[in-house]
Order: sequence, then structure tokens, then C-alpha cells
Amino acid sequence: MYKRYYITLIVTIFIILGLNAQDKYSEIEVNLVNQFHYEYPSNIIGLTYDGEFIWFYDLITDSLIAINKETGKKEYGFPIPMLPYIYGLAFDGENFWASANQFYLYKIDHENGSIITSFHIPYSVATNACITGLTWCNNTLYCTYDAGYSSMILGIDVDNIICVDTLGTGGCGHSSGLTFFKDYFWINDYIDIKIRKLNPEYGQYEGWFSHYYLCYKLVGITNDGEYMYCSDNFRNIYKYEIIDTTVDIINKPNIVSNNVKINAYPNPTSNEVKIEFSLSEKSIINIDIFDENGRMVNNLITNRLFNKGKHFVLWNSTNISTGIYFIKLITQNNTYNQKLIIK
Repeated sequence: MYKRYYITLIVTIFIILGLNAQDKYSEIEVNLVNQFHYEYPSNIIGLTYDGEFIWFYDLITDSLIAINKETGKKEYGFPIPMLPYIYGLAFDGENFWASANQFYLYKIDHENGSIITSFHIPYSVATNACITGLTWCNNTLYCTYDAGYSSMILGIDVDNIICVDTLGTGGCGHSSGLTFFKDYFWINDYIDIKIRKLNPEYGQYEGWFSHYYLCYKLVGITNDGEYMYCSDNFRNIYKYEIIDTTVDIINKPNIVSNNVKINAYPNPTSNEVKIEFSLSEKSIINIDIFDENGRMVNNLITNRLFNKGKHFVLWNSTNISTGIYFIKLITQNNTYNQKLIIK
């Protein structure tokens, strides 16, 4: 009797949790235009587009393969001298970029697959981290950085080898694949098996569509300006038409403009700092701390809805190195920065 009661209770709890965990963002309408299937040996990971062909990395043969974007037919390819294998793939207009060996970025010759240069990603990464997706946008190489249940998007100036931008991934825990399409970043969440749409200003989650159910961690995503192409980490590439990228967010405030005031004191500081901000309208905000090299030091607030008025958050900087830092507050409409000196 008691056993039956506890089983019923557990099932009820899971149902309630499932209902509460339903995605509050609208599903984006897509049309599966085509599916390209490749026979063994093939194991597709990274994807990119060079203006003529869709390229993918084949794990089994350790090769880059070019395919016709209309038929999926293999046109040609070449082996590449990289180990253990490629995670992400991008094209900068002249050459390929690939991520491999967890923390390294490689520039690869578009004509023969030889390595032109390589370097450690210019960002402090965890030992379990991996760069799982790449895309080229506005002369910057954007990378998905995944470390277990923590992930973010990094913008890298590859000429000067510095990090120039950091974005959130909208709460995506395990991420892979990355492309910039129709003015948004798109990333694969392989826990929820969804392709997420992210605002490029601050990485806020603004919609999704379901990818094929067999997709796994190392999924490639790219686009040709008209269609999006996604691999499933097996032997398939899916060609999607994005019908509607307009989504409605439950309880998202209707904001025309939002004057934000931000202040931090004491400034300079050597221990706890009080970060105050004032909102003229209800707003979803993010607050992060960055050092002067653009590396994120701390994430204080992620996608929280605040009412109109004054608010504050405390940050303990006791164990932070002395130097210049920036408090970055992001609303739906704008980004605000406050300089902070730690002495």
C-alpha cells in the first residue's frame, strides 16, 4: 500500500516538474526541405559554407568534404593533419577555421587542407572545456565555449589573437554548433535537442525549433543565406527553411525605450561593491563583470525580469586581482557599462 502511494507521489511530482519546465518561448516554424544521408564510413561533425559548397568534417576518414547544397552529392575533399578531430568549422572568405584539441583554433588552407597557423584560444578556459562550434561574422570568429553545464559564445579577433566579445547562450547548458543567420546566432542545445535562436547583442534566448531526435553533442550548423543546414553527429545533414523567426515571449515587457542608470560604490574598492541600477520600465536584464581584456570574470544576473524602479546587487571582489573592470548591464534594447577599479 505504502509502496503504491510513494510511486504515485513520485510520478505526480515528475508530471508537475515537467509542466513547470515547459519552454516559455515560442517554437519557430521551420520546413525540412531535404535530408542528405551518407553511407558508412561517415561521421559528420562540423559544417560550413564557402559560397559554393557546404563543407563538413568526416570523423571516420579525418577529411574535409565538399557537397552540393542542392543535391547533397559529394564533390571532392581532402584529408587534414589534425588530431584528435575537429569540433567546429567556419569559413572566413578565404580559408577555413577549425577548433580541435579542446582549446586550440586552427587556420586551414581552403585549397589543400594544410594548417596555416594555430593558437590557444585567448580566454581562460576550464580543464573540461571544449570549443564545440564556430562561425564567421563581422570579421570576427565566434566560438561556442562549452564546459559541462556552463557555456558561452566568444568573439575572437584572429589577427591580434584577443577576445573582443562575450555573449551568453540563453541558459543552454550543453551547446554545440554555431551559425549567424537572419541577424541572429543559432546554437544547438543537445540536452533539449533544440536549435536555439539567440539575440546577438547579449545572447538572450528568443526562440527554438526541434532538431532531429538522434542529434548528439558535436552537431554542425551553417547556412547559405537562404537555408540552414544541421548535422546530427551521425551520417545525416538536414536542410531547413526558417518560415518565421518572430517569437512571443510570455510576460516579455512591451518596451519602447528604457532609460537605465547604473552606479557602483565604493569605487575604487577592495572588497564588496554595491551595484545599483534604476529602470524607467519593466525589463529583462543581464549583469556581468569583465576585465579590461574582455574576459568575463563573473555573471551576476542572467535573464531576470525586474520591475520599474531602483534595484541593487552585491559583488564580493575580495579575491579578484587589482585592475580595471567593467560592469556590463544589458536590457532588451541597449547595453550599459560602468567602469570599476579594484585596488
